Amino acid sequence: MGYAEQDVLGKPCYEVVAGDDLCGHPVCRRGCPVTANARRGRVTAPYDVVAPTHSGRRVWLTSTVLLVTRGEERSEPLLIHQLREHPGVPAMQPQPTEGGAEPRRRTSQQPVPPVGQPVSRRELEILRLLVAGQTTAEIAETLTISRYTARNHIINLLRKLGARNRVEAILLASHHGLI
Repeated sequence: MGYAEQDVLGKPCYEVVAGDDLCGHPVCRRGCPVTANARRGRVTAPYDVVAPTHSGRRVWLTSTVLLVTRGEERSEPLLIHQLREHPGVPAMQPQPTEGGAEPRRRTSQQPVPPVGQPVSRRELEILRLLVAGQTTAEIAETLTISRYTARNHIINLLRKLGARNRVEAILLASHHGLI
């Protein structure tokens, strides 16, 4: 992404990557689901972000998350983002701003995909448990339902939100004020 080593080492990933989803909603932020999962020793599936390079050019990236455990007992794993630029995708130029200021990251006028069908009360419960980082099995146990029922609720929730995965569902739900 064009950053010097000394400019990024030791900084939180959300400050360096500063990624948005393809609709302009923030993905990288303090306490994001990826970090929450890493603290629990869970890996997040690869996901796409649009992020600024050091020069301000915006690029479409796939982030693959790697967890490296340290030898020390009870220490948090090291979270590594492997970022790969999508081949053949033209770079997105920074938005012009007034007075030559830094490019804006996002605006409220950016398009938001509408929530398809109303989300049920049970799906909201499921959503809150997903935000807490629970797995399908843990959700089933918490709600005293079968794993298959929990899985079906998650699939329906993703469909209603128009999300491709759990992280995107959480981001869209947050944007729509569901959580």
